[in-house]
Order: sequence, then C-alpha cells, then structure tokens
Amino acid sequence: MNYWDIFQTLSDAGIDVALPGAKQDVCTFPYVVVQETGTFPYAVSPGLGYTLMTVHCYAPLGAYRQLDILIDRVKAALLPLAPDLRPSGDQGVHIINDKFRAHHGTVQYLVQKRLN
Repeated sequence: MNYWDIFQTLSDAGIDVALPGAKQDVCTFPYVVVQETGTFPYAVSPGLGYTLMTVHCYAPLGAYRQLDILIDRVKAALLPLAPDLRPSGDQGVHIINDKFRAHHGTVQYLVQKRLN
C-alpha cells in the first residue's frame, strides 16, 4: 500500500484528487489532496512502523455541507483498502482556509510498514 494506491482509489471513485501544491486558486468545487505525513516506528515492535497518510478535503466557501459529503465519500472509497489502510481515528476539525476560500477538513490513515 502506498501513496499512489490511495490516490488512484480515490480517483477511481470519481473524487477529484490533486497533488500537493497543484491547486493554487480559489476553490470552486470539492476536491482532495493526499499527503504522506511521515513514517514512525512502533515503540513496542522493533522493525515495524506505520506511515501516516492525511487526506485533505476542500469544498467551496459557502458550501459547508459539501465538505461533509466529500469526507463521507473518501471514507467509503478507502474502506475496501483495509486492512492495509486503517483509519487512525483522527479526523481534523473543519476550518476555513482563507487563501483558497474553502472549507477544509482532514481524515488520517495508517499504513503498516516494515522498517529496515
């Protein structure tokens, strides 16, 4: 399981997926950005760890309900990737992103890894 598996799964589900930094303008329609946010060792399992994947969800300002719908679509699309991809249990709060004039929320997932 890697970044591109998640990217492709979301795209195949009909979700607009952008690479980090690709969107620079005001948000005019819902989309997501997948970000690999680090690999960390498990304290009690030497040689094992996880990579944290964050899915940033954006919806146009004034379309708050679309953000909730988008987050639900992301969760449903990624559910079949279990057990390789597991929700971390951390869903970020919804904020307003002034630069993109968008509602913004996050969902985080864990990908278990063997560390060398």
